[in-house]
Amino acid sequence: MLAKNWNVASDGQSVSITLRSDVKFHDGSAITSEIVATELRRVLEPFMGPAFDDVEYIRPTGQSQIDIGFKRPSPFLLEALEAGINTNSGAGTGPFVAVGPSAPNEMRANEHYYLGRPMIDRIVVSPYPNVRSAWADMLRDRIDMLYEVGTDALESLTAARSVSLFTYIRHYQYVLVFNTRTEALRSREVRQALARAIDHDALMREAFDGHAVASSGPVWPQNWAFRQNLPKASFDPKSAAGMLTSHPVRFKCLVRPGLDRIAIVLKRQLEAVGAVMSIEEAPFDTIVERINDRDFDAVLTELISGPSLLRPYQLWRSGGTGRLKNLGTPKLDAAFDQVRFARNDDEYRAGVASIQQAIVDDPPALFLAWPERARAVSRRFDVAAEPNRDILTTLRLWRPTNALEYANRN
Repeated sequence: MLAKNWNVASDGQSVSITLRSDVKFHDGSAITSEIVATELRRVLEPFMGPAFDDVEYIRPTGQSQIDIGFKRPSPFLLEALEAGINTNSGAGTGPFVAVGPSAPNEMRANEHYYLGRPMIDRIVVSPYPNVRSAWADMLRDRIDMLYEVGTDALESLTAARSVSLFTYIRHYQYVLVFNTRTEALRSREVRQALARAIDHDALMREAFDGHAVASSGPVWPQNWAFRQNLPKASFDPKSAAGMLTSHPVRFKCLVRPGLDRIAIVLKRQLEAVGAVMSIEEAPFDTIVERINDRDFDAVLTELISGPSLLRPYQLWRSGGTGRLKNLGTPKLDAAFDQVRFARNDDEYRAGVASIQQAIVDDPPALFLAWPERARAVSRRFDVAAEPNRDILTTLRLWRPTNALEYANRN
């Protein structure tokens, strides 16, 4: 967003980025190529993980230009340029400015925002003990926006005349991660059988009330390289039951709090083919620790997997820098490297197909669902909504409508 334009060399081994000249940090200091190049060198290594080895140099070339050179063509480098740029004091460049310690829940409009001053002057974030109490206050006209609407509240808010709902598919997905080293799940055939036991259509209905998109792998369904005909495990309970007759399986599944409904539906589907899954609830930090110590059979959790493939690369490729380590398999490593070293779009798409095939052949997990999320906004605001995108990305364009008193208040 700080770039005016960029140009990738014909050999795919360098990119020149021209920065916008009208951007300033919140503290008033100017954006320079030296600052951005220094920040990129600092943030890209942990953000890209092993793929950072592809970077030869990052250097400023003039007041507003940065050149990045690669040891080899690197599509992940451009995907990594979503990394944030801040000053040493934490000042950013966005349309709203955090007030600071005196009002930690408050933001004010950035008067000098390069794309134009936001129409909303002030945002105050109010925490609630649960979603139900928050949407109750929304219906009473006490708050202007509900950050996240639970699926149990969607029907109630849909009928509300004073509220507009905006849905989108998150960059996160629900996954049942296998420990492929544990005795119960070491067999590839057993994990293939478990994958064939999952009825995604029923899972969407029973666990998500239809507010999710079925998942078949780590590629976000709105990623440009995703295709509906990619390899995936088919729902085949008869085949799964036959495979498990000679390989009976019993395993324990760690479940993050709040995911018990999904776990129960999965447990029932697996039991239908003869697999026994017991459920143990654990906080996320405990789950991270036990995954990295390999002290688990399986884990049901939510993992970031979009919008780009760099995100799942960090999770499923050996040596990634995500909080969870070594979730994948050697075949999946090779498939992700095929994407990492792709020289053109066709090779990239072929790598995505290889990722999906690796998951079918040697499943590291059951990929379940990309959840739909909804945000609720008072109709006192005209919201600039874009198809399939989170409305927070256009918050600077929202504007109060009708009554002047509401405009002044907000």
